[in-house]
Amino acid sequence: MQPLRMKGGKLIVKVWILVFLGINTWMDVRKKEISLVLAGIFAATGVVYSMQKGAGGWQMLLSMGIGVMFLALSMLTRGAVGMGDGWLIASLGTVLSVKELLYTVCAGMLLAAGYALVLLVIFRRKRDTEIPFVPFLLAGYTGGLLLW
Repeated sequence: MQPLRMKGGKLIVKVWILVFLGINTWMDVRKKEISLVLAGIFAATGVVYSMQKGAGGWQMLLSMGIGVMFLALSMLTRGAVGMGDGWLIASLGTVLSVKELLYTVCAGMLLAAGYALVLLVIFRRKRDTEIPFVPFLLAGYTGGLLLW
């Protein structure tokens, strides 16, 4: 990821990703769901964009594979990890490099873990308390834009 000092086309893509994550953050927090239609549209346009800029198919498949791993994790944990999160991460993989996506997901997981720790220790919530993950992905992605 590059800092926000970038030329028009790249800035549009970064804003497009922020809007996508922002809408899904709102849905995840308010409705506890992710729009699979929006994720599908984002993924389709992401594939077209990546092909247009000449991104390698293998890199896109590797990035999308991170989302597929989250889908598998969702099945293994019987829904403890949301399946929508896997679809969302896979759709992000169509436009982000493996490095960018791993940074975003790892930062999101660390932030979510910190939030869960605060809920457990300070607010005495139970371990099975559900928390939305997309807001932390948005924060991780935004952090990447500001730090790199």
